[in-house]
Amino acid sequence: MKYCEKCGVKVRGVEIVCPLCQQKLSGEAEEGIYPPIPTVYRQYETFFKALILFTIAVGVTCGAVNLLLPQRGYWSVFVALGLLCFWISLAYAVRKRDNIPENITVQVFLVSALGLVWDWLTGWRGWSLDFVLPIACSMALLSLAILAKVLKMPPGDYLVYLNMDIVFGIAPLVFYLTGLVHIPLPSIICISLSILTLSALIVFEGKNMLEEMSRRFH
Repeated sequence: MKYCEKCGVKVRGVEIVCPLCQQKLSGEAEEGIYPPIPTVYRQYETFFKALILFTIAVGVTCGAVNLLLPQRGYWSVFVALGLLCFWISLAYAVRKRDNIPENITVQVFLVSALGLVWDWLTGWRGWSLDFVLPIACSMALLSLAILAKVLKMPPGDYLVYLNMDIVFGIAPLVFYLTGLVHIPLPSIICISLSILTLSALIVFEGKNMLEEMSRRFH
């Protein structure tokens, strides 16, 4: 067992320095108190390494082709930015994997924001509002509806789900009413999904939500 001569305490495990005074411990290390818990990156290390290598290969290949064909513009920069956005989204998804509703919500805002920035950098053709935002919101609505049923969310989570449902439905509706949307079909589908899921939530879980609201705002 490790021993700190300054503090006079014994330290179990494989610690090198004393947790109290940070002095170097003497003695022999022994097995730790708690078993090591591998992170998700350690569990899927081979997969992440292969994915990193694949993205690097895609970026290098696109850069090389762009250098050989410079007359078509610097489109490889956008490919590199797309790969960066992919890794940002993946990193957040892995980090917040234990809170799926929050993960879905943030991913929608992240994908929508990246789509708006991408659309603006490429000359603003409006495809981010026509397709990216309503499709991302629609997928989030469907995912949340399925998760609410499969995971059997408690009443408190239904309130969060209700707020997210309203936000996902309002965003495409606002852009549609203001005339910023040129192709209305994806936005109309998203608005319809929002109304349907919100109605189903109120009809089937309205009593539980009212009880939860009464309890929280008592």
